[in-house]
Amino acid sequence: MVAKKSMTEIHPILKDLIPSVVHTVHRRFWAYIERADLMQEAHLFLTSRARDFNKQMEEQDEQIRKHNERRIGWQMQRSLERYARKEKASKSGYEIQDESYYDRITVSQLLPYVIASVVNDTALEQAQNMINDGRPQKPSAPAEGGNLLAILVDIKASYVKLEKDEQEILRFRYHENYTLEMIATYLGCAISTADRRILNALRKVVANLGGESPWQ
Repeated sequence: MVAKKSMTEIHPILKDLIPSVVHTVHRRFWAYIERADLMQEAHLFLTSRARDFNKQMEEQDEQIRKHNERRIGWQMQRSLERYARKEKASKSGYEIQDESYYDRITVSQLLPYVIASVVNDTALEQAQNMINDGRPQKPSAPAEGGNLLAILVDIKASYVKLEKDEQEILRFRYHENYTLEMIATYLGCAISTADRRILNALRKVVANLGGESPWQ
C-alpha cells in the first residue's frame, strides 16, 4: 500500500523551484537579509499552502500544470520580496505597513528628478527637497512604504541598469522635455514607434523594480 503524501509536504517540483527564487530575491536584497532566512521563508510559504499547491501540481494536463508551476513560483517570489522589503525597511529605519507596488505613473513623475541627479551628478536628497517644496506629485504608492528617498534610490538604481539607448530616450522625454515629434525625428522613426520605445523603456524600469501590482 502506497503511503499518502502529507498535506504539509512540499511537492518535489515546487521544492526544486526554491533555490532559483531565493537567488533572484537575495540578489536584490543581499545587503539586508541572509539567504538562509529567505530559504526558510520559502519553505514556510509552500508548506502553509501545500494542500492547494499539491493539488495544482497533480493536474494531468501538462500545459496547465506548467502554468500552475510558473504561477506558484511567481507567488513565492512575491512573498519573499514582501518579507525582504520589510527587513530592508526595518534595517534602514523606516516603516512599511504592507506590500505595495511601483506603477508607471509614479515612476514617470519621479523620473525627471532621478535623471537630473544622474545627469548633473547630484545627490538624491536634493531631488527629495525639490519634490517636498510643493511640486505636484501623485500620492505615494511605491514599494518602500512611502519613504520618498528610498523610492528615488530604487528608481535610480533601476534606471542606470537600462541600456544606453533606453536611458537616452527617457532622458529626452523626462529630463530635456523633448516632444514625441522631436524624439521621432532624432530616431528617424514614426511618432508611434518613438512613443512605443519610450513606453517599453519605462516598463523596463518598472520591471527592474519588481513589476506592477498584479491586483490592479
